[in-house]
Amino acid sequence: MEMQKTVSLLFLVCVIGVLTSSKFGYGNIIRGHRNKSCIKGERQALLLLKKSLNDSWANCLSSWTGDECCSWDGIECNNLTGHIIHLNLGSCSLKGSLKFGCGSIIGDHLNRSCIHREKQALLLLKKGLVDELNLLSSWVGDDCCSWHKIECHKITGQVTKLHLGDSHLKGSISNSIGNLTALTLVDLYYNFLEGTIPKSIGALTSLTYLDLSNNNLHGVIPESIGNLSKLSKHSIGNNNFEGLIPKSIGALTSLANLDLYYNNFQGPILQYIANLTLLHEFDLTHNKFDGSFPAEIGNLTKLLRLTISMNQFSIRLPESFCQLTKLTELWLDDNQLRGSIPKCIGELSNLINMDLASNSWDGFVSEHHFVNLTQLDFLRISSESNLMLNVSSQWVPPFQLSDIYMDSLRVPKFPKWLITQRKLDYIEMTNASISDTILAIPKSVTYIDLSNNHLFGNIPAFLCNLTLRTLLVSDNNFSGELPQCLGNLTYLEGFSVMNNNLCGDIPVSLGSLGLLRYLNLHNNNFQGKLPLSFQNLTSIIGLDVGKNNLRDTLPRWTWKLRVLRYLIIRSNNFYGEIPTDICHSPLIQVLNMARNDITGSIPLCFGNFTVIITSYNSQADDSPPYMRLSYDDMIVDDPKGSELTYTSTLDSLYSIDLSNNQISGEIPEELMDLRGLLSLNLAGNNLSGRSPDRIGKLEKLEFLDLSRNELYGPIPQSLSFLTFLSRLNLSFNDFRVKYHPETNSRP
Repeated sequence: MEMQKTVSLLFLVCVIGVLTSSKFGYGNIIRGHRNKSCIKGERQALLLLKKSLNDSWANCLSSWTGDECCSWDGIECNNLTGHIIHLNLGSCSLKGSLKFGCGSIIGDHLNRSCIHREKQALLLLKKGLVDELNLLSSWVGDDCCSWHKIECHKITGQVTKLHLGDSHLKGSISNSIGNLTALTLVDLYYNFLEGTIPKSIGALTSLTYLDLSNNNLHGVIPESIGNLSKLSKHSIGNNNFEGLIPKSIGALTSLANLDLYYNNFQGPILQYIANLTLLHEFDLTHNKFDGSFPAEIGNLTKLLRLTISMNQFSIRLPESFCQLTKLTELWLDDNQLRGSIPKCIGELSNLINMDLASNSWDGFVSEHHFVNLTQLDFLRISSESNLMLNVSSQWVPPFQLSDIYMDSLRVPKFPKWLITQRKLDYIEMTNASISDTILAIPKSVTYIDLSNNHLFGNIPAFLCNLTLRTLLVSDNNFSGELPQCLGNLTYLEGFSVMNNNLCGDIPVSLGSLGLLRYLNLHNNNFQGKLPLSFQNLTSIIGLDVGKNNLRDTLPRWTWKLRVLRYLIIRSNNFYGEIPTDICHSPLIQVLNMARNDITGSIPLCFGNFTVIITSYNSQADDSPPYMRLSYDDMIVDDPKGSELTYTSTLDSLYSIDLSNNQISGEIPEELMDLRGLLSLNLAGNNLSGRSPDRIGKLEKLEFLDLSRNELYGPIPQSLSFLTFLSRLNLSFNDFRVKYHPETNSRP
């Protein structure tokens, strides 16, 4: 029996080799053999096989005579090509031995390289690409199966896999790819390809894996994509595709992964998606899909991960969502979904991550929404409408969260159930209308953001016992003094109590927080001096003590803060001259000393603020992450005369405000070297002399206020070069306008 299996297997392998090593293309084979008996080379191979075997017992091979080999016993041929596709000799009790290999059966055919037509297709594909890394330099000669990034079938010689992902390729995908009809894998992700998906892609009917993600491809998905019935993974995310999803995609019934994220697709998701019943992952992130999900979405019962974030879906969530009982990840954030959240979502017992934030939900979120979510680890809910958390004060959730995010969700009282979350690391409950004191928080927590609530009382000392990295409690009603024990939070990187009613001296112990990158004490009632211990905050990037009652000389230790970028001390009672030490912090990009009692002149070394100078030629901040504030850090500044809050735009803010002090002397010419400056406010001082003629060098200026000084002379003609200027105030000086028609060049 083992002999029979070996004979059958080896013969099939050899016959396939004869078939696909033929010098003719498939079209020629079909046309040439459609009406013939069988292929001569394959008949001869069968007769050689018969000659080596002893068939005396069952006489199975007695019919193996004549030209019509497709009618021989145990043989089945393809109706169109005439090629042998099945050999069944399993019950013949054959004897004998194979005294020859495939080379004996198929002669010279096995020694050929790849199929000529496929080699030509690859060369056309290469011709359409720009290979800057020279990765395709091996694509020469006849043996295309030995070319770099190509895989062929070991017997047939057909190209089966194209590994060109992450190869820095430019250009477009040639239509010739459709001639590689045996391809099972096409990997072109992470390149710089442009153009469209060729319609010939539909000829790749053996394809199981197609990844074109992270390129610059555009256009629509061709209808021919529906021919790829074996396709299991289809990823075209992070391109510029647009239009509707073709109906033919519903024919891809073998799909397990469908990734369309970060494109410009639009329109509704229609019922044909329900045909993709083998889907495990479905990602539509960041497109323009709208309308509602079809009720048939419930047919996708094998779905593990569903992501529709950042689209324009706007109707109620269908109850059929609750049929997706295998879901482990559900991402519905940043849409316009409205109505109530279906209670049956609490039956999705395999959910690990659930994000329902930034929609227009209304109604209540109750215990029923979580009743069986025992695996839940990440929870994010927020609403731009009227959504309230309504759970019992004695509720013990069935889950153990690592991260919880509730923004713009009404939570009347501080949630007591948080203390039951033993592995909780991240708490963000902002703008949640919490009117309470802070109750117990699990010791595992490292990140707390409770900003924009109505929390009151003292900042509790038990927070000092946590291993916090971030503590943000701005825009509340906290009062009293900051606890001295905050100095125990040695891992703290971000701390904000902005816009509260805190008072007393700033704790000296804060100066021991050597990892602190962001410290915001803005708009409280702190008094006394700026602690000398702050000179130890060598990791500090943003320091804001503005709008307090501090009274002190300007610090002379800022030169020790080598990564300081944002220094705001406005609206206090700082006095004395500006020390030149500040100039040794070359990364300064926001300096606000307005509304103090500062005297003396503007230091000439202000022209040394390197970051403001170099920002003129750069489109984005390219400094390393440890030298930049994070997305959740906030600075309040008034570079255009009114308070503005900066978070994600902090990197692009370049501003100097020395207004409303007692500064005298002339405006230094060196300030004109700060070509990346967006805002300059020197109003309400005692500055004298002329305005620098080179002020037109500050070409990015959007705001310039020199009012209420003692400046005189002609208004510089170079002001006309400040084409981004939206506000200019030169009032209450002694300027005069002098027209120079011959001045027509830049300063």
